Amino acid sequence: MSEGGAMQIPAIPAKRRQILTGARQVFAELGFERASVDLIAARAGVSKATVYNHFEDKKALFVAAVVQECDDLRAGLERCLERPVGAAEQGLQLLGEKVMAVSLAPPIAALYRQAVAEAARLPEIGRMLFERGTLAIQEALASHLARWNEAGALRIEDPRSAAIAFVALCQGDLAIRSRLGILEYPVDEQIRETVKRAVAIFVAAHRA
Repeated sequence: MSEGGAMQIPAIPAKRRQILTGARQVFAELGFERASVDLIAARAGVSKATVYNHFEDKKALFVAAVVQECDDLRAGLERCLERPVGAAEQGLQLLGEKVMAVSLAPPIAALYRQAVAEAARLPEIGRMLFERGTLAIQEALASHLARWNEAGALRIEDPRSAAIAFVALCQGDLAIRSRLGILEYPVDEQIRETVKRAVAIFVAAHRA
């Protein structure tokens, strides 16, 4: 853990990251079933033997690719959510927009679609995505909400539950449209307006 309580993500050896980058691209394009280790090796610019030196099989590679995507997501959010900014309303708007911009990025949307598609075959994928992705977002937001509560800017008895509610409000119908592949990009204006409505509802419910 770091001083602020965030989980430290170990550095990944260059060759392993190279393989994972190729794997993430191939899995995103073809899904688990149609992807092959040969194609992943070619995309990564390594030999098939090198892939097997790092990963036992395609399933292990898929799991590692999902974990890496989640860790990259968490690291990106932690950089964005280092501390509350300004008054509660402005800070919530900024945090909501950053969370949704990351969550709706095409690679993350593709990752969620893959997790749903493979949930029956690889149940650990859904668990990892929830624990290392969704929970990471909730915990980061909860820490900020707790600070606003301590400062008297908002009245929040249960920061964790409030964080879950705030993320749900920020998602609106954008998350489901993204995962169904019917969200029109760019999404900046849609995110801004959806989060604005979410902040108004949330602040009204938690005004100090």
